[in-house]
Amino acid sequence: MKNRFKTFVTFLLFLCFSLSQAAYADTQTSGSAVQSAETAVQTSSASLPVIVSPSAILVEAETGKVLYDKNSDAKMYPASMTKIMTSLVLLDNFKPDDIITVGSEINEVTLDSSKAGHTKGESITVENLVRGLLIPSGNDSAVVAATAVAKKTQNNNSLSEKDCEKAFADLMNKKAAELGCKNTHFSNPHGYHSDDHYTCASDMALIAQAAVKNDTIKEIGSEQSFSGNGLGSQKASHPELKSNDYKWTSHNMLITDNQYKYEYATGLKTGFTDEAGDCVTATAQKDGVTLIAVIFNSPDPGRWLDAAALFNYGYENFGFCTLGKAGDVIGSASLVYNKSSEGDKLDLVLKDDISVFAAKNDVSSAEKKITITNTALIPKNNETDENGLSKLMAPVAKDTEIGTVDYKAKDGTVLASAKLYAGRDVSKANILGRAFYKIKTMAKHFTSGKTLVKAAIFICVIAAIIIILILFFKGQGRRRNYYSRPVYRYKPRRRKKW
Repeated sequence: MKNRFKTFVTFLLFLCFSLSQAAYADTQTSGSAVQSAETAVQTSSASLPVIVSPSAILVEAETGKVLYDKNSDAKMYPASMTKIMTSLVLLDNFKPDDIITVGSEINEVTLDSSKAGHTKGESITVENLVRGLLIPSGNDSAVVAATAVAKKTQNNNSLSEKDCEKAFADLMNKKAAELGCKNTHFSNPHGYHSDDHYTCASDMALIAQAAVKNDTIKEIGSEQSFSGNGLGSQKASHPELKSNDYKWTSHNMLITDNQYKYEYATGLKTGFTDEAGDCVTATAQKDGVTLIAVIFNSPDPGRWLDAAALFNYGYENFGFCTLGKAGDVIGSASLVYNKSSEGDKLDLVLKDDISVFAAKNDVSSAEKKITITNTALIPKNNETDENGLSKLMAPVAKDTEIGTVDYKAKDGTVLASAKLYAGRDVSKANILGRAFYKIKTMAKHFTSGKTLVKAAIFICVIAAIIIILILFFKGQGRRRNYYSRPVYRYKPRRRKKW
């Protein structure tokens, strides 16, 4: 009896321990599964292109998103790429069809400079002066532009060439600051080398972004050549003005007919000095996407090959994608204190389209994360649904702002965010309905997975203790009765004699 009792108690204890371990293992397994799922998420990125340039950048023109970066903040010399900024400042102060007369300022241009061929006393339209800047890369075009702008903005036609250059450089630096440039300083309008005239790839990309938004610069930057009179269509209406005929060819081999021509190239400006090396700020357009590649000091044909490699990388791996459209249901939130007849879920919808420029593989694997931000609708106990999303208290009016949705890449980078709104009206339940909900919630909470396991373990343990105590005391009672009860002997019954 004693051995059987010990065996039974051991079995009960082992059973309780096994149930406890099973419950603990279940909890740990669930946690491990979640952790494993999160760890398995990895960002897959395309192989980066190999380029010669020591400093380069690739950006998308509309959004400014950086697609490739190699020492883009390093101090570099821009050479004639400076003339992109010169064109911007010129067009900030003159209209394309305005006419400028060339003065003695062209005598200040160094003999070894690239020139467009202007002569003193010549009249030229601003549009064609921009052509002189961008196509043949005329340093004489740059000093003509700087002189005209400086005299106009300073309201002083007697300014010296040196004063004009300084005033124009100040306007260039002011424009650079407005565009967000952080590591740029201009000291002349043409890019002829000066230690105090410098920029970086990221800043040149900002300047190019502004340039491609200007229709005049965008059009001229894509031209392979120009043949015509400096006054253009205005020559006939101004016969009294002296003008020159020009024949210019672009130095940009990405857009001219040669072995380095890039199919989708649209411009923009080359540069070279001994100190700067071979440079190019290149633009390309394909499928409605404009890319800007800035290449510094990559000896020919390196600058053409580097730019083409960056463009190929950009177009193969990035693009615009619509993640959601206005009216789309992005998710749903659970409701409390609502009329059950109307449903216990509220659709969360977008009011605007969500379009993003990003890596194609990031977009295809993007995950949505919804966050409830309208705290006025969250219950005090912050009750959440099975997905961990806060529940919402009725009533809720249609189009009420509820929260946000974030689209995240595998590495956690937020690709896009948008606000979410209530897709319908939600009515509040009456007192009986709310009371029924509380009872239902309590019952559901009690019978939920983890709570049920804990309750089962607790009941098993209590039952085991009760059984052990019952058996123990029962055993004690039997032993007491065995030693104290009297011994009865059989006595034959005698019959009475009648």
